[in-house]
Amino acid sequence: MSNLVFYDLETTGRGENQKKTRHGQWDQILQVGAILCDENLIEKDRFEIKCSLNKTLIPNPSALLVNNLSMTTIRNTNDISSYQLMCKMLNKFKEWGRAIYIGFNSIEFDEEFLRNSFFQNLQNPYFTQINGNQRADALNIARASSVFHPTSLKILDVKKQFSLENLAKANNIDHSNAHDAMADVETTIDICRIIKKKAPELWIRSLETSSKNDVSNYIQDRDILCHHEAYYGKVYTYVTTHIGSYHNQNKAEINLFFDLKRDPRELLDLNRAELKQLNSDSKTKFLRTRRFNRHPIFMEKDYAMSFPQYESIGMNELNQRANILKNNHDFKMKVLDWHQDENENFEQKESQLDPFWEESLYSMGFASNKDKILMEKFHASDWSQKNIISEEFEQEGYKYFAKKIIYEHDSSLLLDNDRGLIDRDISKKLISSNTEKWLTIPEAFAAVDDLRDEYSEDKDKLAFLEDYNNNLEEMYKEFESRLLTS
Repeated sequence: MSNLVFYDLETTGRGENQKKTRHGQWDQILQVGAILCDENLIEKDRFEIKCSLNKTLIPNPSALLVNNLSMTTIRNTNDISSYQLMCKMLNKFKEWGRAIYIGFNSIEFDEEFLRNSFFQNLQNPYFTQINGNQRADALNIARASSVFHPTSLKILDVKKQFSLENLAKANNIDHSNAHDAMADVETTIDICRIIKKKAPELWIRSLETSSKNDVSNYIQDRDILCHHEAYYGKVYTYVTTHIGSYHNQNKAEINLFFDLKRDPRELLDLNRAELKQLNSDSKTKFLRTRRFNRHPIFMEKDYAMSFPQYESIGMNELNQRANILKNNHDFKMKVLDWHQDENENFEQKESQLDPFWEESLYSMGFASNKDKILMEKFHASDWSQKNIISEEFEQEGYKYFAKKIIYEHDSSLLLDNDRGLIDRDISKKLISSNTEKWLTIPEAFAAVDDLRDEYSEDKDKLAFLEDYNNNLEEMYKEFESRLLTS
């Protein structure tokens, strides 16, 4: 794999509403910055694009403040729509060919945004993982470097040690235009160049684990593996052995690893309830779960002696513990069965029927061959034909998204009934006084009031918020009027 695509998204929201929705379900991408590099991190091409705000959502004022995008600006960037941005970006990515897609915190944020945005714009949501494409996360690589090669990156502010701004400042990287998509991409590449130079083994390994199959192949012949996990900004290291995998209700593969700081001999005869109790306590927890499609970075067992809690056990004992587990099929099956049952029970409690198509990315399943063909036809057709094509989709969700795309472009192209239904639906959603999964206008007004208090001494931010509030008042009147007349 010679091509690397570094990218960053600026969006209308970053999960500030704490409503446990996936990134991109109820927000949109406003700006994309991407740079194509070769394997030596030398730039080959770049792509940057911005679009206007969708008519059917409210941007979070906190996100706009961070991105420095005023409400007036994004409402009047009329040359490119969100749908057109997604199409142009995808065409550019296809033009660049097969690549590893790398962002900063991209697995948790940007990739979810991309998936949901592609999905709602009738494109393959898994583009960065199909046709030879792979994905990696520069934040994950930076965290790994801090424990496996701690001298590779400098860190200044411990509390914000892995923020892009902090890493840039600590390593003398110019990041004066933070939260501009292209500026963030350039900074991410500079950080990766440092890691590649100072920790070449880690850099190579991080690219070797950028696909699910590569990770699976890597662990097959290794009884002991070293890896890291991050919780609340802190990075923890583990020396483990793989004990098996299962698929959850969403058909995602869950891989279980036994933490070798626990002696498995003490656990072999325990029943399921006792194992569950031990694993539920952070002090006695012995299982680590990893998803191979989320860019886990595994290192050789030689690193185990770099970590005091495992060094005190000794390599010989770690090997013995791994060997005991390797040869105890019954225990591994007991743990796998118990963990799968517990996971399924949890998912059932957490899950609900998806009442909105925006939430159906993982529940809808893959598009049929007919719908895939219709998507391509939809994209290739002029706007006068798109409405006709929208009626041909087998899956009702795709009909919904197609009509919503047309509505955003020019609602007059829709039949009166369809336009009226969308008008009422969007208006009811956005002026709702209830706590919804999306950001409502009343919630946005309240958020502005809170931010005014927070920035009471900052004239520039107060002016920014005033602009946002004025636009919000206009939008409220517009949606209220639509609801009355539709």
